[in-house]
Amino acid sequence: MVKAEILLFVLCVLSEAMACFQLITPSKWGAKPANCSAPLHDILPEYVVISHTAGTTCTSREECSQETRNAQDYHQRIKRWCDIAYNFLIGEDGYVYEGRGWRSEGAHTYGYNDISLGIAFIGTFTDKLPNQEAWKSLKCLLDFSVKIGYLSEDYLIMAHSDVSNIASPGEPIRAEISKWPNYKHN
Repeated sequence: MVKAEILLFVLCVLSEAMACFQLITPSKWGAKPANCSAPLHDILPEYVVISHTAGTTCTSREECSQETRNAQDYHQRIKRWCDIAYNFLIGEDGYVYEGRGWRSEGAHTYGYNDISLGIAFIGTFTDKLPNQEAWKSLKCLLDFSVKIGYLSEDYLIMAHSDVSNIASPGEPIRAEISKWPNYKHN
C-alpha cells in the first residue's frame, strides 16, 4: 500500500510539472556523450546560480536545441570540460533543456559547482530580459526541483555576476531576481 501511495504522489508531481514546464532531455536536443558524472554532494543544493549562455537567443525548439548543442560543443571542445557547464538551460520557447541535470556537478561557477544548480537562459541578456515564457519555466523548474527533493526548500538564488567577476547573466536579469525573496548577493 505504501508503494502505491508513493507512486501516486510521484505521478501527481510529474503531471503537475508537465503542465508547468516541459523538460527536453539531452537525447532530445542532440547532446554529445558526456565524459563525466561527478555527483553533487549528498546534501541538497542550497544555491541556484543564474547565468546566460552569451549566445544567440532562441524562440523555437529547433533553434534552442541548436544553441544548446553549440554551448555543449564550446564547453567540451574549446574549454576542454567533460560536458556542458549548466545543469539546465531555458529558451525563450518556454522549454527547459536538461544539461547535467539534478544530480551531477556543474562547471558553471567556481566555488559553487558542487553545491548549486546552475541554470542558464539561452542567449545574451545584457540589455534585455528573457520573455515571460522563459521566466515561467524557471519558476516552475525551481518549484518542481524543491517538490521532488533535488533542491533545498530554503535555497538562495543569485546571479552569476554576484559571485564572479563576469557580466552573466546581464544586469536586467540580476535586477529582476534581486526582487525575489530568496535572492542572495555576496
